[in-house]
Amino acid sequence: MKSFYVLLLMVLSTSCTSYYYVMTEFGADLSVERTVYSYSEDGSDVLPSFASGQDWRYSRLEEPFEVDFYDERVEMTGMSVMQCDDISEFRYLIGEGHEVDPLFSPVEKASVRFRWFYTYNDYSARFRSLEGQLPLPLDTYLHESSRELFFRGGKVPAAWNGVEMYLLLDDMNRRLAHWFSDAVYIVMCDAYEPYCTAVQRAFMDSSRKDFMERTQAEIMFVMEPEEFGQRMDGLDPDMGLAAVYKQNAAMIDASYEEQTKVLDYFSSSFIYSVDMPGDYFEGNATDFIDGLPVWKVDAYRLLAGDLVLEATFRKVNLWAFILTFAVIAAILQAFAKLFDRISRGMDGK
Repeated sequence: MKSFYVLLLMVLSTSCTSYYYVMTEFGADLSVERTVYSYSEDGSDVLPSFASGQDWRYSRLEEPFEVDFYDERVEMTGMSVMQCDDISEFRYLIGEGHEVDPLFSPVEKASVRFRWFYTYNDYSARFRSLEGQLPLPLDTYLHESSRELFFRGGKVPAAWNGVEMYLLLDDMNRRLAHWFSDAVYIVMCDAYEPYCTAVQRAFMDSSRKDFMERTQAEIMFVMEPEEFGQRMDGLDPDMGLAAVYKQNAAMIDASYEEQTKVLDYFSSSFIYSVDMPGDYFEGNATDFIDGLPVWKVDAYRLLAGDLVLEATFRKVNLWAFILTFAVIAAILQAFAKLFDRISRGMDGK
């Protein structure tokens, strides 16, 4: 069996991956300081795209350090710092074309719950799913539980061994490759359609199966609109789709780029960490750095629906314990004095 996943990974990462280690620190009043560590592959002081905003302060690290992004250990070489009064006000200031990137636009919330002996600080971040931005729904190729396992390392079937897991993942690889090939074909047809005759459009609609049988998946992964027209003419030279491209190349290329911009989202990878007053108490983090919860966030995980990060920190209210014990001690002392008086009165009789 041949696995296409590594190749698909390379295609989806249309540019060099940008790695960000995001540390978010909350004060007692829930004011926020966010530090985003990044790296520069060539060692230059290139600012992350969002750090050009006036609210960010960028500096190069004197002592770089490594962060494990699961797929690779990356040395962080620079940091960008921003402060705000409330996490809900925080926004990444990013370049044009990234304003809809869900990786850069989480909905974050923070709150405090007072419970006498303890104060609970809650944090949550919701990253929107990519499902609505895909040219072709994934659910007919990978059902929900499969996407949860494949893209987020969800629940593994009980009692399965390594060989069985390999076969399962390999099957998911092939299904994902099949989906990607079909999605490319649909996007190509959509890009060509406005410039085609009714006969040409009908030909594209009816030729998907024949096209896929004659085109290897590896070719689909890297195909450009011009090659699509040439290969369609290979099925029927009389259709003249290569000529359609030559006459409308700029518009077709622009349409294809617009419909596939979701692929740009796969070029960013994040590790999120959060620290609030108190100690980590509960949440959905499965990994920790220096006792703080961390989560991996990337576009693959958003193929399985919204990604929600949750953490609760609990702080002991020492004054509440001291006050409670003082009150209890005072009550006990009062009862002891009352009992003593009663005892003395009874003895006097």
